[in-house]
Amino acid sequence: MIRCFLPILIFALTACGGRGDNGSQDGRGGGGKWGGKRSDKVADWRVLVETTSATVGSVANQLVTHGSLESEAMADITAETAGVVTAIKAEEGQTVTRGQVLAVLSNPSLEAGSERARLELSAAERRYDQSQKLHSTGAISDSEFLEAKDAFGIAQASFREASGTRGFTRLTSPVDGTVSARNVRLGELASGATPAFQVVDLNKLRVIVNLSERDLTHLTVGQVVTLSGTYDTTIRSSGSVLRISPVVDELTGTVRVTIAVDPTEDGKPHLRPGQFVEVRIEVDRHTDVVTVPRSAIYWLDGSPIAWRVVDKPEDEKKEKDEEDEETDDGFFSKFFSDDAKEDEEEADPWVGVPRRIAERVNLTLGYTDADKAEVAAGIDAGDLVVTVGGDNLRPDAAVKLPGDPSPAKPKKGKDKSKSDKDAGEKG
Repeated sequence: MIRCFLPILIFALTACGGRGDNGSQDGRGGGGKWGGKRSDKVADWRVLVETTSATVGSVANQLVTHGSLESEAMADITAETAGVVTAIKAEEGQTVTRGQVLAVLSNPSLEAGSERARLELSAAERRYDQSQKLHSTGAISDSEFLEAKDAFGIAQASFREASGTRGFTRLTSPVDGTVSARNVRLGELASGATPAFQVVDLNKLRVIVNLSERDLTHLTVGQVVTLSGTYDTTIRSSGSVLRISPVVDELTGTVRVTIAVDPTEDGKPHLRPGQFVEVRIEVDRHTDVVTVPRSAIYWLDGSPIAWRVVDKPEDEKKEKDEEDEETDDGFFSKFFSDDAKEDEEEADPWVGVPRRIAERVNLTLGYTDADKAEVAAGIDAGDLVVTVGGDNLRPDAAVKLPGDPSPAKPKKGKDKSKSDKDAGEKG
C-alpha cells in the first residue's frame, strides 16, 4: 500500500511546488522581495547607488555668464622690414624678458645703408673738428664754420636713422611673458604681413563679459569670481571684479565688466588665454543652511527631487517575510511545517544583509552655486541622498551601497541526501 501511494505523493508535491526554475513566483531566485529561502541560487536585484550625507554649510548666489580669457599684456611681434631669418633664439613656451632678441633677420640693403651712414658721420665729424680750429684762428668765415656744423648734425641724424632701421632685423620682445606662438622658420623670408611671434604675460589674465543692465544693482568692484573651463569644469581659477563700465550699451542693454584672474600658486596657468570659460560672480551668500551636492538633485516634471536612502524597518521586513511564506508555501507545507520553517530560518541568505530602500523627496531649493545647492525644505542634515544611480530608481526601490554584502548561498538546515537514503532503506 505504501509503495503504491509513494509515486502519487511525489507527483502531487512536484505539481504544487512548480513555480519556476528557482521555486519562486517572481523569478528572482528567492522567496518574496527579500527572500531566497527555497533556492540555492539567490539573485541580488538591488540597484547599486552612491550616496553622500546632507550637511550644514554655506552656498553663494552667483551671476553666471561666459567669456573668453585674454591677457592684459599680449603682443604680436611683426618684422618691420623684410629679411631672411638667420637665427631663431626663442621657442613656444619659453619665458622671455622685455628687450630679449627672439630672432635675427638678414637684409643687405639695410646693413649697407647703416655702414654708409657710419662712414658719412665719421667724415662730417672730422670736417667739423677742423672747421672749429680754423674758425678760432680766423682762417675761415662764420658761414663756413656753420656749414660744417650743420653737415655734422645731418650726418648724426642719418646715422641714427640707419642704425634704427638696421635694428629692424632684430625681433625683440616688448613685454615680459611667455612665447605663445612662433610663425617663422629658419631661412625663410619674413615680412610684416603676418606676426612672427606672440608673447603673452600669463600672470595678468582677464575676462571681459557683458552683463544685463538689471544686474548693475548686484555688482561692485572686488566681488569674488570663480572661473572654470566650459568643457572641463574641474579646471578652475579664482578672480575678482576689476572694473565696471559707467556706460550702458544702448543697443544691447549690457554693461562691460572686466574681471582679473588671480595668479596660481604654482605659477602655472590652470586656464589659458583664448579659452572659453564659465564665469560665476558671487553677489550674496547664505551660511548655516542645509546643503547637498548638485549631483544629488534630480528633476521630475520641472520640479527638483532627491532620493533619500533609508533602512527598511524591521517590522515591515518581518511582515513581508510572513506574507511570502503564506503565498509561496505549497499545499503540503502544513504537513512538514516544523521542519520546513527550521530549514528556511537556517537557509535565509539575507541574514546580516542591510535592507535599504530609496524614498523620493520633493525639494524646495534656495541658492545654488557650482558645487552645492541650498535645501530649504525636504531634506535634513545627516540624511543620506543618492548622488550616482538616481536615474534608475523608483519609489521604495531596494538599493545597495558600495561595500554592502551580497546575499550568501543558502545552507541547508539538514543533510537531505542522508535523510532520503535512510527513508529508502526503510522502504
